[in-house]
Amino acid sequence: MSLVLHAGVSDELIAQAHTKKLSDTRYWHLLMHTPHEESEIDDPAFFLAPQGKTDISSELDETIRRFKEDTNRSNESIFCRFPARRAWLEQELNTSFGAGECTDYDALLTKMDPQKVTLVFPSAHINSPASMFGHTFLRIDSSMESKLMSYAINYAAHTEDTNGLLFAYKGLFGGYYGFYSMLPYYEKLKEYRDSESRDVWEYDLNLTHAEVMAMVRHIWELQHINSWYYFFDENCSYHMLWLTEIARPSVHLRDHFFYYVIPPETVRAYEEESLVSEKHFRASKRTKLLSYERQLTPQGLESVRLLAEGKMDKNGLKQMRLRDQELRFVLEAAAELVEYNYIEGKISKENYAVRYHMLLSERAAQGIGDDLPLPSKSNPDTAHHAARVEVAQGWYEQRSPLLLGWRPAFHDLSEDDTGHLSGAQIEFLDTVIGVDHNRVNLEKLTVISLASITPVSHFFKPFSWRMKSGWDRDYGDDRLSFVTRVGAGAAIGDEQLFGYVLSEPEVRLGFNADIGLGFSVGGGINWGNRMKSQIEAGEVLYLDSADRSRITFTHLWQLNPSGALSISYEAMHQEYREDRVRIGANLYF
Repeated sequence: MSLVLHAGVSDELIAQAHTKKLSDTRYWHLLMHTPHEESEIDDPAFFLAPQGKTDISSELDETIRRFKEDTNRSNESIFCRFPARRAWLEQELNTSFGAGECTDYDALLTKMDPQKVTLVFPSAHINSPASMFGHTFLRIDSSMESKLMSYAINYAAHTEDTNGLLFAYKGLFGGYYGFYSMLPYYEKLKEYRDSESRDVWEYDLNLTHAEVMAMVRHIWELQHINSWYYFFDENCSYHMLWLTEIARPSVHLRDHFFYYVIPPETVRAYEEESLVSEKHFRASKRTKLLSYERQLTPQGLESVRLLAEGKMDKNGLKQMRLRDQELRFVLEAAAELVEYNYIEGKISKENYAVRYHMLLSERAAQGIGDDLPLPSKSNPDTAHHAARVEVAQGWYEQRSPLLLGWRPAFHDLSEDDTGHLSGAQIEFLDTVIGVDHNRVNLEKLTVISLASITPVSHFFKPFSWRMKSGWDRDYGDDRLSFVTRVGAGAAIGDEQLFGYVLSEPEVRLGFNADIGLGFSVGGGINWGNRMKSQIEAGEVLYLDSADRSRITFTHLWQLNPSGALSISYEAMHQEYREDRVRIGANLYF
């Protein structure tokens, strides 16, 4: 009799849901992660109806039926697994599905104490294929003053692959499952800010407590649930958009994107949807140590090195007779460097513990001093947009083409670095066609171009590198060749003024195929006011062809995140000399 009664009540609620067309509402589509007709969740465990992934109306019916009829109300039950669905249906149907014993969920709420939400953006890590565009995740803040014990909500591909090419291929075509994870924020900071030396920006969101709770309920539903991970669209940033729209359905963050989702662009979308209340910056260990370098004298820098290597004790430091404030900075920098070297595996745990404790103790004995002046870095939301359309007029030796370019993503060394990782270049499918006297030519098609120009310093000795693979017309007779080059070298300077030298082996296919060894030297100046100049000279020595020399100069003025003006000059010589000038505009979106 009881089962019949429950079934009757379920049928009434389902009929009421049909009358209100709840399965067609935006919120049910959000809960199901269904942008159109089919859910983007790929794990069968997320669905209760046999065809729930493709028929969210049947999923709604089965959800109501199970909530009402299931007698199991313990931790693993449907009642406890889907608190977001349950809360929404109870509100829309003006009913109650009763009580349960969801002790695991209740314990998490008590431990997490969700009050606010913050969007977190670690900057790009150019040496990791998984992190070339940066990353975004959410932080659920408690009522505690310190945010380090808050919980980070992350989405990432699950992989043990270490081969960069294999990772890129699988990431592009859905070869990995992506999972949500929840862990203390200090662990994520240790990973990004300390281990990978990535600066971190935090964007406090103006969500109400009710909206925060709606997000947390849905996060619980997604535990251990997987979806296929796609590098360019269904990635880490994209899934944070779903969670935020669940919290505040009136925003349409996903509508800002079409064919790809890049982390810095998602930060801008939050700004444009008026979700951001405050911004905070957490400098990486590398940024801090570079700042200490700027504050210390040569004697102070040498003291830091000796202390970090364990070749100087506090008695030796006294003999340096450093000024009080510089002494404080030396001890602070040495402690940071010891910790950095330990993270990098350069010193043992035992040596780290001894040196770090000594440095902190000695620093505490020096009393309160000045704060370390940190550089002012631009927020990622101030950067130019990812996609670029270029319109330019070119003047070459034999022709004067109108140049039309299209680049889906993302940034090159000649462009304004505001909001970007300085010295990094990431370009995909950069395409330029030339129109001249009713003739249309492919001028360039860069499949991929990456660069990391990282200056050496007193504490860091990184190598710089770049690679490019694609077609262009730089090789005599104005004909296309497919070129792949990979090079490495070193750079000096800082974010305002830098120079570099690279050795770049090259393989050329197609017209006049050959292999060669190239050498390049160049530099750049960030003038301020979002203007940047770059100059480079290079020589390539070929096995069979005449050697090729090249000098380039570019100057760009970024008017705003959506537009820039540029001028460039190239002088190339391979059997004969050709000069090229171009003036144009870049439109970003």
